Amino acid sequence: MKILQQLLFCVLAALIVASCGTAFQENRQRRAAEKAAEQAAILHAIETADFILEVNQIIPRGFPSRHSLGEYQLRLDGNVVTTRLPFIGVSYEAPAYGNNDDLSIVFEKEKVEVYRDFSKAASKGEYLFRFKGGKGSRPWTVTLSVFDSGSATIYCANTGSRFMTYFANLVIPVKDENQADHH
Repeated sequence: MKILQQLLFCVLAALIVASCGTAFQENRQRRAAEKAAEQAAILHAIETADFILEVNQIIPRGFPSRHSLGEYQLRLDGNVVTTRLPFIGVSYEAPAYGNNDDLSIVFEKEKVEVYRDFSKAASKGEYLFRFKGGKGSRPWTVTLSVFDSGSATIYCANTGSRFMTYFANLVIPVKDENQADHH
């Protein structure tokens, strides 16, 4: 009888271990599939230039860096840019008399000519976008370095100010069906 109990215990233990191994393997496969789907969505957003960059760190030249809690974003939708990024630093030109605009980097659904360079994508997973414009008397030159991992760097420069750098994460915009019909 004791041998039968030990045999039954061993069979049950083997079944439990086998089912745990199967569940672990299924979770592993599910996570891999989710990661592949997320990677494909990121690549599609980059290639179609339809994404939001959520700023998580502000790096002004010559000043301490600052963390951002997602309150600053840059939206690229094809060739339309929307953003208001803070400028922290030195401006070599004073704003025009009576102009109450701050020195922020502002694009309000501005249509721009976007230069794209995907030549490094094959080796580094880096996609470059460059455009000029923005509100104010001096246009900003903005370079986006977006990686297939979903991280990004935003470089902003103009002739009258020190350049600014922002670190960001790519977010895929959620479009409702009404927006999808208009594109």
